[in-house]
Amino acid sequence: MSSTTRAYEKHYTIVLEKLGKNPPGNMIKKFKDKQLRHRIYQASFKGIQKAIEEKARELGVPVFYVDPKYTSKLCPTHNAEITYNGSRIGKCSKGNELWHRDVVACWNLFFKALGGDGSIAPSPLGLLPVDGSPMPLGSTATHDPTVVKKPLWARWKSLDATNKNKSISTSI
Repeated sequence: MSSTTRAYEKHYTIVLEKLGKNPPGNMIKKFKDKQLRHRIYQASFKGIQKAIEEKARELGVPVFYVDPKYTSKLCPTHNAEITYNGSRIGKCSKGNELWHRDVVACWNLFFKALGGDGSIAPSPLGLLPVDGSPMPLGSTATHDPTVVKKPLWARWKSLDATNKNKSISTSI
């Protein structure tokens, strides 16, 4: 099953990064190996994105492009700088967690898409503070009980069942 089909079935939005004018040209600057430079240059990054976009359009799946600028440099948990010492693993300057550069970029692209930079994707960020965990991206939301005041809870039950139950008091 293709990713686009899965996105259609689950009602997801596909998030892709905005590519510059010459994506392979910028990438090959870092590499000395001629064969690797040639392979990177032959890869059709924009062609792959167009194919994904066309298939998504056929299925009615929204596609959202996000600016990848600085996505691997900021900790998604603390919004603090990540320092890399010559490897792809970096350390958050605030929480001291270790992050892989590609994982950080994916999380930050995801958060940028949720943040709503003019897309048709929903923008739930900033509405509810659900993460209280000191662990990177480890939400406490599923572990904390949901507190509902008793008068509201009592209204959800049928009035007859509430009146017959002696254990339910009307005091808050």
